[in-house]
Amino acid sequence: MPLPLLTALLWGAAPVQGPPPPPQPQAVIAPVRAPESDAARLARLRSLVEAAEQALEADDEDAAEARADEADVLTADWPPELLRTAAVQDLLQRLKEVQEQLSAEEPPAPGEAEPGLKAAEEVISLSGEELRSELEKVRAAEQGATYDFPIDLNDKVLTWVSVFTTSKRGFMENALTRASVYMPMIRQVFAEEGVPSDLAYLAVIESGFRNEAKSRAKAVGMWQFIRSTGRIYGLTGNAWVEERRDPVKSARAAARYLKRLYEISGDWYLAASGYNAGPLTLERAIQNIGTRNFWDLARSRWLRTETKNYVPELCAAILVGRNPERYGLNIVPMTPYVYETVTVPTMTSLAVLARCAGTDSATLKALNPELLRGSTPPGSYTLRVPPGKALECLRQLARMPAGKRLDFQHYTVRRGDTLAKVAKRFKLAPDDLLDANDITARQFKPGKRLLVPPAPSLALDARDLAPRIERVKLLGDRPLEPLPVVPADPGPAAAPGGAVAGKVEDSAAPALPKATASAAVEPPAAAAERPPTAAVREPASEGATYRAKPGDTLAKIARARKVPLGQLMRLNPVAAKALHPGDTVRLPGSDASGSAQPATATPRSHLVRRGETLAAISRKYGLDPEDLKAWNRMKGDRVQAGQRLRLVPR
Repeated sequence: MPLPLLTALLWGAAPVQGPPPPPQPQAVIAPVRAPESDAARLARLRSLVEAAEQALEADDEDAAEARADEADVLTADWPPELLRTAAVQDLLQRLKEVQEQLSAEEPPAPGEAEPGLKAAEEVISLSGEELRSELEKVRAAEQGATYDFPIDLNDKVLTWVSVFTTSKRGFMENALTRASVYMPMIRQVFAEEGVPSDLAYLAVIESGFRNEAKSRAKAVGMWQFIRSTGRIYGLTGNAWVEERRDPVKSARAAARYLKRLYEISGDWYLAASGYNAGPLTLERAIQNIGTRNFWDLARSRWLRTETKNYVPELCAAILVGRNPERYGLNIVPMTPYVYETVTVPTMTSLAVLARCAGTDSATLKALNPELLRGSTPPGSYTLRVPPGKALECLRQLARMPAGKRLDFQHYTVRRGDTLAKVAKRFKLAPDDLLDANDITARQFKPGKRLLVPPAPSLALDARDLAPRIERVKLLGDRPLEPLPVVPADPGPAAAPGGAVAGKVEDSAAPALPKATASAAVEPPAAAAERPPTAAVREPASEGATYRAKPGDTLAKIARARKVPLGQLMRLNPVAAKALHPGDTVRLPGSDASGSAQPATATPRSHLVRRGETLAAISRKYGLDPEDLKAWNRMKGDRVQAGQRLRLVPR
């Protein structure tokens, strides 16, 4: 298939036609873009891409990166119809290849977590007895399960299953724990778009189900869209909002992109490869080799190693993700991503909205990860709030004076100003000022222009205004499909000969129970309270703490001490993710309302480590976040690495 035709089919655009007649000289009501302007834009983009390629060939990475950044900025405000043209798409693909080469040579920053599992190096396949052993493990784990995505059980796939359950075990446990939040929503979106639900596990490979993930090639979000492709599929971005980080919108964009790739290639393996490498790169490889079989392409030199690994990784992620506990993974199920929406008419601080909704800023940020600043953007914005909070939030907003809705003031930092001095001048906490501007204390420098929210002094009237509340409805009256096995119910016994072998094709999916609309929804922090089984155990009769030994897990400790696993996870949220020898495990009866804690008294202070939040610290020590804030004279929820918090009253 010729590349211009492929591009036209992919983006739903016909080849560029000849220039239309020039516009009439008289004034027009709507501005009309002259054909020459598009030609000039295209010429400038081509010159930047060629300059970046030439700089890369000359080993001038700084110049190449500068030209690539200029090209990104140039195309940021181009209309979708221009981005869809074949000529622009070819240049954008070349630009992506330059960015990928730059990112491949750039070493990761110290302490930087890998955003996903896109392996850049070839993994040596299993062979002999190891391969047979891994195949038996996979067949035993599947127990006759069916998939709507084809899976080949060859040496490449089985090798990645082994990797995910050994060297990458920790990453997979964390990724699948996060997946339990978003998977029901993603499965619904994929069902609406007609995409196999098993493709949801592609987010394991791309980002580990993290909305904040950002690659060195400037792909952003759970589904790792670059800016131009994201805009083509409806994901906009500006100084206030980055929709590539929106879990719902980006999932829909990913589904539509994958569906379009499948319509062009006719094969889900090629569609997934095109998602990673780009459809033009894949089509060039197909033309050079003369085959559309992925495994033949993977044995050639026309695909990068990352793309060769991509499909085996995806197949392995589906196998392990569908049955994690059967592979020995410890998954802590969390509350699914659910919310209500509130229309905020003007730009308003998240701190103010959190108080209106009776929640905290961290919760609103988790529900609205597309927000880049500590407020909603200018104009009207649809904000997501926890279930059951929309009515009260709307009541409070309706009674709030216009001057209190956080129409920001502007202030330029002067010489001699300090963060504490400026915050005190505007009757704010320093953390609130930093949050409102999305900056750190080190970025507070003379000349910095700040957006200053009003002081947090609200006297709100909770009068009943009977507002209209919009609840999230992704499938209307259709049932919400939960994650199949996170946590898993014991599957049916495998019938003789029913194990997975060769290529597994989809069959009729088992009927899923319909989710009740009246089901109680709890905040994510409390999700660990639900025990994964209904077994009733006797309370612990021994000490209130336990020192972890090598090989211990919370599940083993729960069985040995005869305590509910869910309660043990609630008391030890950090250990639920990673338990190390020597860690202190709190047992039921050691919380604030229970018995005393012999041998392990609560320390008087805590040194904040990188990545910790106020909520996580309060859960670790069984304290109320509001008490922590009061004892440390904090007005916001922000904590910084290196900060020391008091854990006892002053």
